[in-house]
Amino acid sequence: MAKIKDPKNIGIVAVFSALAFVATRFIQIPILQTGGYLNFGEAIIYIAAILFGPFVGGLVGAIGPALADLTSPYAAFAPFTFIIKGIEGWVVGKISYSNQKTTNKLMGIFVGGSIMVIGYFIVEILVFLIPPPVALVEVPFNILQFVVGGIIAIVITERLKKSLDKIMYR
Repeated sequence: MAKIKDPKNIGIVAVFSALAFVATRFIQIPILQTGGYLNFGEAIIYIAAILFGPFVGGLVGAIGPALADLTSPYAAFAPFTFIIKGIEGWVVGKISYSNQKTTNKLMGIFVGGSIMVIGYFIVEILVFLIPPPVALVEVPFNILQFVVGGIIAIVITERLKKSLDKIMYR
């Protein structure tokens, strides 16, 4: 398991957090029904978690998307994003990192993505006092976001693994 004090891992967290920030803040598809947006930050969180484990995945999930919120009209969500996406990244890494089988990656992404969907739903209702039927409108879009992010992450991590295997066994 990755040790976060290792300078290499600090660099990995920094680079992947920056990538997650960019993918969340600048690569967006607006959701007209809710005023929110779909983003591709999930893919970066999942890739970091799968390749480097739960601590890196958790920190990337917490830092990049929360900074994206802070620099956007959604700054009020930043503390909740930090917690929700941090837990999401940690869970994906915990389930996927030690066993890189595709089924483990899928399970990690499903559980982590479900935490994200449920977490934002609860925050919208309890903190922002959005009526539950209105908050439910966001749920399918959050599911779509983690599914698309998961597909991207699995394709990329599988290809990286194949590339690394070729390099290692030459």
